[in-house]
Amino acid sequence: MASIKTASKPELENDYPAGIYQPAEYHPPEYVAYLDRAAAAMHSLKVVAGALLAVAILLSAYGFFLIYKLTADTHQMVLQTSRMAEEMVAMGRNMTAMQSSIADMRSNISDLRDSIVAMNRNVASIDKSVAHMASTVGLIQHSTANLDRSFGPAMGMLNNFVPFGLGGNNWAGAPPFSGPPR
Repeated sequence: MASIKTASKPELENDYPAGIYQPAEYHPPEYVAYLDRAAAAMHSLKVVAGALLAVAILLSAYGFFLIYKLTADTHQMVLQTSRMAEEMVAMGRNMTAMQSSIADMRSNISDLRDSIVAMNRNVASIDKSVAHMASTVGLIQHSTANLDRSFGPAMGMLNNFVPFGLGGNNWAGAPPFSGPPR
């Protein structure tokens, strides 16, 4: 077997192989400062990117929560709209029943009006009948007064013949005539 020689690594001094520069002459190259600033900027960029990533995760979680609440609210609104539609249908049925009840009431009121008109005719007929009866009673009163005038004096004279003083002529005459109402 052949032995494999490995090249030895040179020793580094200030990022350069030892012995190239003297320690007093050493100045780091310009790109090292640029690389240091770039590394610091990359670290800052990692912090900002991490913070932005965390904010994006929080905002997306909040957005998911908002969408969840919106869908839940929309579902509730759909249920309420469905219930409201059912209530409107029931109210429509009630309004139809109420309309038929009002039509029945209107018919009953019309019948009542006809009954009142007939009752007014009957009352007018009764009024005429009562007026006729009043005039008839007035005629009876007049006839009775005539009878009193006819028989009164004769009865007074006959009362004088009643024994034990129960008779006597106390006939004052017929009552005054009152005519029928007009």
